[in-house]
Amino acid sequence: MATTFGQILVNDLLPKDLQTDQAINKKSLHEKLYTLARRDPATAGKTMDNIRQLGHEIATMEGASVTLDDITPDYKARNAALRPALGEIQKTGDPVKRQQIILNAQSRLERTLPRFGGSQGMMVNAGARGKPVQLMRSFMAPVAGRNPEGGAYPWLVHHSYSEGLRPSESWATGMESRNNLIAANLAITEPGDFSKILVNNMGDQMVLREDCGTTNGITMATDDTNIVDRYLAKSAAGFRAGSEITSQVYTQLRKKAKSVIVRSPMTCELNDGVCQKCYGSNETGKLHTLGTNVGIRSAQALTEPLTQFTLSARHGVRQASGDTAKIKGLKGLRQFMSIPETFTNRAVLSETAGKVTKIEKAPQGGHNIRVGETIHYAPPNTPPAVSMGQTLTAGDTLTTGIPRPDDVVKHKGMGAGRKYMVDRIYDTYRDQGVDIDKRHVELLARSQLNHVQIDDDPENHFYPGEVVSYPTLLKALAKDTTTQPLKKAGGNMLAQGYLHHVAGTIVTPEIQKELAKAGVKSVQTAKQPPAISFIMNSFVSNPLMNPNWLARMGHRNLKTTVLEGAHFAEKAELHGTHPIPGFVHGTDFGRGSGGKY
Repeated sequence: MATTFGQILVNDLLPKDLQTDQAINKKSLHEKLYTLARRDPATAGKTMDNIRQLGHEIATMEGASVTLDDITPDYKARNAALRPALGEIQKTGDPVKRQQIILNAQSRLERTLPRFGGSQGMMVNAGARGKPVQLMRSFMAPVAGRNPEGGAYPWLVHHSYSEGLRPSESWATGMESRNNLIAANLAITEPGDFSKILVNNMGDQMVLREDCGTTNGITMATDDTNIVDRYLAKSAAGFRAGSEITSQVYTQLRKKAKSVIVRSPMTCELNDGVCQKCYGSNETGKLHTLGTNVGIRSAQALTEPLTQFTLSARHGVRQASGDTAKIKGLKGLRQFMSIPETFTNRAVLSETAGKVTKIEKAPQGGHNIRVGETIHYAPPNTPPAVSMGQTLTAGDTLTTGIPRPDDVVKHKGMGAGRKYMVDRIYDTYRDQGVDIDKRHVELLARSQLNHVQIDDDPENHFYPGEVVSYPTLLKALAKDTTTQPLKKAGGNMLAQGYLHHVAGTIVTPEIQKELAKAGVKSVQTAKQPPAISFIMNSFVSNPLMNPNWLARMGHRNLKTTVLEGAHFAEKAELHGTHPIPGFVHGTDFGRGSGGKY
């Protein structure tokens, strides 16, 4: 690959180990500067200033202009991508088939964009300004008009904005334009509301101790940059458990191992808040001081990009997509976390373990899928995603679509639900071009998934139907345990957490394989555990589960909170981990012992 003059100029400002012979774009430059900032903040600041000054000088001396050639479509590439689709569309009146033809054509056209020349293409490919889809719509063709549900209308738009849409094409994209106008007006209000709810969910997550003492953690791939600034939970690649994963350690781990087990906010064993080692280092490579409210910081980090989510949709950055298995944009994210009864694109999960013995069309439309002796109905918009004879466990996906998170929690357990929630939300941000720290989402999952329902208790410590916090259950299970070989623990209830699987989880063959792969040979199980059901509350209602009535007053349903507080003679801890009681009391607000307010 030829080295450009600009590449030489940028390399000259970077440390030698961060210089590259590859093309530098916005993303790669951000990664290099982020690495430098964690390693040497003082040098990073000077380097950023120098690069900014270089940009100002080049912009002043060179500038950029857009000519007519820059906005003229590449007719040859466009015709090759769209003409076959136009012919296929004329042969079918089925809107579903038409939509798929259009989406396939859009993908083909988008693949031609890296070759689109001129100033506009150069800026987009460098990540300086604009997005690939904006470039495609402006100078090639929009191809698909987005409907209110986020899918594509069954009409192919094959002229670009630069040459002008035909009347029929303008009509086909009109609904999208109106939706974009609405999105622009909601760009501030929706994220603002979302931010308040997340703060109320995570506002009690403070750094309270140096180390909770856990030897547990979660499995992460060594090519995932989110392992940097964490601590190893298990020894790996010559590094001892408890070692900090710096940039240098990260490089060595990538060479010697495919995955590692690292400390995580999800697996911290403190009842309230998190410890320094489980949360990991900050952006400067130092541990967070005791008393730092990392929950509010994480809530702010998660909500800051949400305004851009809505603006991106307005500008047509998000392609109309037929992939129903992804959470898309702010609307999809809100649905995923609020889990409404009517859950769009809801996937059907298996209620039981067994083999798929029959897949047949249902009289009312859709399909009936039999797993063992249990029949599951799949609506017409969620076709089967399993095959005959396939062996499943309870909670496995039977159809296309998005598994509802509370369904995953119900069948797979709280730990699996937390992991699913983290992976899906993190991928949603990545799809929007936002690379957030995964620990923010892990802290959210720990906050939102933290309650169980007692179905029956032979020891009579709880009454049937009682909902208790996870730390309360953990304390009860720890009173009477036994150690069992992993191979013989099937069907028993874990008394402590292993990887992301929490105490209270029933050991299944699937979990046995996962733990064995991680090197676990024996597990602690509860002797006489209560029968429980893991539950997931909406992120809107979850703050109302807080036992501190003053903390609940900072959220919603104030009248109910006051009445319940008076009826049950509830007390509020002023010096706990939630800031609201301290603010309300006023004079006692401040950092107390152990980092609490």
